[in-house]
Amino acid sequence: MLEVLFWTSSIAYFLVGVNYFLRVFCIALVDWIGYDTETVRLEKTTTVTFTLQFFNTAFLLLLINTNWSEQFFSFGLIAGDNEDFQANFFSTVGSSIIYTMIFNSVYPFLEAMGYWSMRLGYRLLDGGLCNKYNTNKTSI
Repeated sequence: MLEVLFWTSSIAYFLVGVNYFLRVFCIALVDWIGYDTETVRLEKTTTVTFTLQFFNTAFLLLLINTNWSEQFFSFGLIAGDNEDFQANFFSTVGSSIIYTMIFNSVYPFLEAMGYWSMRLGYRLLDGGLCNKYNTNKTSI
């Protein structure tokens, strides 16, 4: 039971990282395909990214928590304690999905703050923040 709980919690946070790389890959793939208008490109990017991340998150959490003891295949996963959709199943899987959703709701802010702090750090290395036209660089 403790081992399954560990893997469930670990996979919830691992999925956030995987979903980030899937999002970047989907955006690059849709850009590579190319569309006539920006609206169609954004529509396709949103649809593909949402679909891929949804199935990635939902199915991996379900596979980790499923009891595979009576199946002839197991995908090499640890057999979970949940034989059917019971209250324990929903509390285990539901909490992992909620953790992933909470982190995904906060992550865009953390990412923006990270890029802002990198930009601020580069400005400090270049000569300070007092005058935005002051720079140590001689060319662009």
